[in-house]
Amino acid sequence: MNSPFVLFEKHTACRFWYERTGTGPYTNCLQMQPLSNHGNTLGATQNICQLRTTNRITGNLQLKRNNTTNDSDTFNAWPFPVPAVNPVRSNHLYVAFADRGTNASDKADIFLTYSINGGTNWTVPTPVNTVWTNDQWMPVLAVKPDGTQLFMAWYDRRNDPKNGLMEVFGRWGTIGTNGSVSLGEEFRITPVSFPQVFSGKETNNLVTGHYDPVYPPEGKSLSWWYPEWPDDPSAITQNAWISHVGEYNGVYASNEGILVSWTDNRILSGSSVIRHQSDVRLLSLSWQ
Repeated sequence: MNSPFVLFEKHTACRFWYERTGTGPYTNCLQMQPLSNHGNTLGATQNICQLRTTNRITGNLQLKRNNTTNDSDTFNAWPFPVPAVNPVRSNHLYVAFADRGTNASDKADIFLTYSINGGTNWTVPTPVNTVWTNDQWMPVLAVKPDGTQLFMAWYDRRNDPKNGLMEVFGRWGTIGTNGSVSLGEEFRITPVSFPQVFSGKETNNLVTGHYDPVYPPEGKSLSWWYPEWPDDPSAITQNAWISHVGEYNGVYASNEGILVSWTDNRILSGSSVIRHQSDVRLLSLSWQ
């Protein structure tokens, strides 16, 4: 599932994905494969690392709204690989991902692994965040065009004792001449905290107008929002989207700095019912 590509040599690309094997308990891992000759030649599949989400069928980390909500009130957070390539150092690849932490109460941390031989061998994943009591997930990753630095950002709930409100944190990395990566200090990017926005199983989100019609709760008629939706018991929403949130962030690197974007829910809006709205925000940072 999930197969992003990166180009790392002339006419050569790599694809990366999350893989599940076994019949239960499952083994979840990240894998990659080089493609050359305009995609007509497939290289050997390489294992990047095994994930700690061994007993989950889908690998979904299924993070709770906060520590006080019920166990079924969760949103999607996937351990998908986020790859990047070094434009200068031949065959140097990097992968960031979220995975269950080593702390029993910590459902998600950010990790970084890299290869200096085109993906044949990968380093033991390094934890990127340094606070392991609350959740971190959804990383982005980019490498400076001159090949000397990288940047990572992610969602982080370290500053909320209830593990609910989130922020965006970032971290710079220096790439050594031998290919090693030395991470700098973590820093906060967003000036305010905000909650996740999803329907889930929270009771008040079943009230008409409390939820976003794009991702509605289960068993509701959307005729209040879409006039063409028939207002009858047979035309109700399913549970397919109740755990969906803004699931993809982004980052772009130039020699001058980076542009990082994320889904941000800090603004309250609405006429009849006040809700947190989802917005896309963009920030420019200079290399450190």
